[in-house]
Amino acid sequence: MSGSIFYEKRLCEKRLPAFVALILGCSEVFFANAAVTAGDYTASAKGLESDVKVTVSIDQAGTIKNVVADASGETPELGGVAGPQVAKAIVDHQSLDVDGMTGATETSDAVKQAAKAALLKAGADIGKYTSVSAKTAAPVADEEKTVDVVVMGGGTSGTAAALAAEEKGAKVLVVEKSAVVGGSGNMASGFFAVESSLQKSEGMKYTASELTHRLLEYNHYLSDGPLTEAIVNKSGSTADWMAKHGVKFDIKSAAKDTNQEQQAHRDDPIKSDIYHHYLDTNAAYKSLYDSFLKAGGELLKNTAATSLIQEKDGQVTGLIAKKADGGKLIVHAKAVIIASGGFGGNEKMVREVMNTPNIHVLAWPNQGEGTRMAWAAGGAQWNLHSALIHACKLVGITSSATADKGNAENDSPLIWLLKSPLLWVDANGQRFGDEGLVYDTAYWANVSYSVGGKYYIVLDSQTLNAYTKKSFPFALSGAGPANPPKGGDFVALADAAVDGGKSKNIFKGQTIEELAKNMGVEAGQLEKTVSHYNDLIKAKADPDFGKKPEYLVYPVKSGPFYAFETQVVSLSSIGGVRVNAKLQVTDINAKPIPGLYAVGNVAAGFYSGPGYPPYEGLANGFALNSGRIAGENAAKAVAMAH
Repeated sequence: MSGSIFYEKRLCEKRLPAFVALILGCSEVFFANAAVTAGDYTASAKGLESDVKVTVSIDQAGTIKNVVADASGETPELGGVAGPQVAKAIVDHQSLDVDGMTGATETSDAVKQAAKAALLKAGADIGKYTSVSAKTAAPVADEEKTVDVVVMGGGTSGTAAALAAEEKGAKVLVVEKSAVVGGSGNMASGFFAVESSLQKSEGMKYTASELTHRLLEYNHYLSDGPLTEAIVNKSGSTADWMAKHGVKFDIKSAAKDTNQEQQAHRDDPIKSDIYHHYLDTNAAYKSLYDSFLKAGGELLKNTAATSLIQEKDGQVTGLIAKKADGGKLIVHAKAVIIASGGFGGNEKMVREVMNTPNIHVLAWPNQGEGTRMAWAAGGAQWNLHSALIHACKLVGITSSATADKGNAENDSPLIWLLKSPLLWVDANGQRFGDEGLVYDTAYWANVSYSVGGKYYIVLDSQTLNAYTKKSFPFALSGAGPANPPKGGDFVALADAAVDGGKSKNIFKGQTIEELAKNMGVEAGQLEKTVSHYNDLIKAKADPDFGKKPEYLVYPVKSGPFYAFETQVVSLSSIGGVRVNAKLQVTDINAKPIPGLYAVGNVAAGFYSGPGYPPYEGLANGFALNSGRIAGENAAKAVAMAH
């Protein structure tokens, strides 16, 4: 063997980079060494709420034998379902180019990214799992079904609509595009009702008429009178109807319960006493679906409606959907109920209709497809400039998915600052409202929206030290995200959040002037605001916005100083399609589109927008009652057509 040949062989045996090996003419040795090493490989990627861990089992031939995705830290109803679903699809298709689960994009992408990293650890050629040569599922046949009523969406309103129609004798099919039912209602802890049996047993004497008048007045009579009356009048019987189907709830009376969540409502108990609080939200929807399926109803998950079927005379006679296996489902029906949840999960659309990018939009499956279908069928656009803005969040301080359900064990104690009546300033460094509105979910969001959806909490080190000692004299707000139970060193927490000046949302300055510079606001204005606020603290009076004296506690004068960016939160959209009191979709002249109903957050007329009335449980209650009314009317129309 010549010296040069021996040298090239030794280089090749050292597993050189591919381009070097090819230049030396040792491609055979290189590709042999680059073969997959069989075994189990684990990697992680960031999901929506947590790191998603994926373990890939692969054989020497490069066949993916198994994928296990641990998404236990994600939202259980979405990410927790998406993890195993996407993992299975990767194995079935031998590809990373698989569809994610609707409504759980971040988790789905995390599974694919972690699986890719694991394959790389095994020495696999990633191109094999991303090319058109990857195994695809066998072709599937189209399918047709004929029912009386088809409900698009298995969320709160769709659940109520389906069960109500089934009870009235209709043959009902629910098509739900995600893998779970309940929709955004899974975040809700209850619903409004007035004149329910439970209220009467508690001695509460609020009337449907009183609440109807209050809501119409709050909405400046821009909301639909007959629709509002129908929803409120139905609410008491709906609470009893749900109890009949095994849903358990109680009432957290503002008059009797000092732990009632929204403290601002204690002065006007009807705002909270109408709230029927689920003892177990997930069990509530399970109970309703158990009743629906027992009565003969049919539910198809992972089935996304794509269009309506409409005759030349305008009658809507069904819908077309994409099945879980990729095939087409054609549903013929005498009535279609759109219960797709509005466009609340469509960040771009929410921010456009609300005219500001400063809105935190929760990641839900509802992208506005049902709303657009109703418009295409002739339904009128109505109250489109509405979102269910609901409290605020700290930007750059993430609360967990479980915090929205009252479990904030692992969340940052800095959320205590968000939930306190401290000094608020807008993007110009100017105070803009009564910070005591933090105790009312709706008013808190509204005042934040009034300055574009973004404001800053400004405070000093002395205030942070008081929070470290838990010596603040007022209660933390019960509105918005749950309060973390554990405290901490608030100065250290704030400094860590500032991250040496790297944070784009949390700022620090040794002086107010330096703080203003770091925030990007005019120093003179912020200094003027802080000086005036300190005078209000000293006087224990706020002639500007009426902040209560007991909230005028902490001046801002002991540096270093801090500012936390805060953003309004949108839980969903409210409105978009005009309906009447029967929840029939109508045109701009209130003429119904035959065979078409819209409920829940698709339906307009209950709110005037963009503000949400400060009465607890309205959105979930509207979903339940609008669904129930539509279901009953659709079933009645079907029966009359026979």
